[in-house]
Amino acid sequence: MKKVLLAAFLLILPIAFISAQNKKAEKEAEGIAKFEKAKAAIEAKEFVVVPDSYEKSDGSPETNTDEANFLSFEDGSIFLQGMIICGNNFTNKAAVNSFDQKLDKKGNLSITMQVSGSAITARIEIQMRKGSNYADIIVTPTKGAARKFSGETGNYEKR
Repeated sequence: MKKVLLAAFLLILPIAFISAQNKKAEKEAEGIAKFEKAKAAIEAKEFVVVPDSYEKSDGSPETNTDEANFLSFEDGSIFLQGMIICGNNFTNKAAVNSFDQKLDKKGNLSITMQVSGSAITARIEIQMRKGSNYADIIVTPTKGAARKFSGETGNYEKR
């Protein structure tokens, strides 16, 4: 009886190990696909980020529950909306004066933009790690405090 149980255990153990490896590989492949899709949207300059978290003025993290806060790049302009993103409740349209995109040795994506509009002039930095479409963003206006937030980068869909 002990030999049968030991044999069954020895057969099940490798199957469980292989199953765990397959799930890990599937998750990594899904992350790479999301990263490539987000990267393509950024390169096409048609993307949106709705923050799911942001840094409050005292430096502590906070969850965003208002989808009216967003940063989008569409039709050649940057749109910044909400207190989390730009410190006011207006939809701020800004022209992109410079756009620099780089991949580091690990494959992480870094974007730096200089934008200017009637209500805001700022430097926008976007960092996205390889294997995910999750971005960390810093908006540093020429006047006022920097805004830091994070969220998934997705395609901007025209309606």
